[in-house]
Amino acid sequence: MSARRWRGAIAIACLGLWLPGGLAATAWAGVPHEVVESLGAAEQAYARGDNAAAVEAYRAVLRAGWESASLYYNLGSACHRAGEQGWAIAYLEQARRLAPRDADIRHNLALARRGAKQGAPQLETSWLLGLLAGMLDSVSPAGSVRLFLAGVWIAAFALAAAGWTGPALRRWGRRLVLASLLFLGAGLGLLALKGYQARSAPGGVVVAAEAEVRSGPLRGETVRFVLPAGTLVHLGRSAEGWREVWLSTEMRGWVSADELAALAPPRWRP
Repeated sequence: MSARRWRGAIAIACLGLWLPGGLAATAWAGVPHEVVESLGAAEQAYARGDNAAAVEAYRAVLRAGWESASLYYNLGSACHRAGEQGWAIAYLEQARRLAPRDADIRHNLALARRGAKQGAPQLETSWLLGLLAGMLDSVSPAGSVRLFLAGVWIAAFALAAAGWTGPALRRWGRRLVLASLLFLGAGLGLLALKGYQARSAPGGVVVAAEAEVRSGPLRGETVRFVLPAGTLVHLGRSAEGWREVWLSTEMRGWVSADELAALAPPRWRP
């Protein structure tokens, strides 16, 4: 499982500061020195096979408040090599949500899932999301917002064009209005489907080797079933170090909160 190398302006871009090459050197002044050091230490540790050190260095960058799809990708890849399969899937899933069309992320996530314990229960999903999964997974929530906003601008231009003088221009204007309304409708439909998918997305991942799911938020409660590392779950209520999880109507219970990693919700801002 490979990790991406970060140097100079590339490292800044990976942290979300996509700047022209001429500004890269200046931009380093705004990046905390400890973040730059942690990135360098993580890359060196990964290159020499010290996966535990690489994981800790990448996590230091996260703790400093910096994140990106590339950072989660590298952290997930390092966790996979370090044998932390649950954390590997958690970080790579977070990377996929930020960059859903990235082939490297999707490939490493598939590898991590295959490396996790076989027989993990699957989340219950609707038939509609299952049918449209390929299309919806290729577009981020922010991408669907951009598409919808583009449709709004095209529709506005088309309405203005409908008032052009001359019969030929008016005909083209009416056609443009019809095409823009179809485009706007498609964008609105995609936006609605992405919203439905986001609400249905799992909110957490089991990161412990095995998580005992109990009937209540106490150690003495009955163990209903056990989830292996890497299992995606929906998250419910919280209660003093416990978290309610569920995969389906029948598979629901409470897990110790330190055996889970919560996934950040999708980002909608373009």
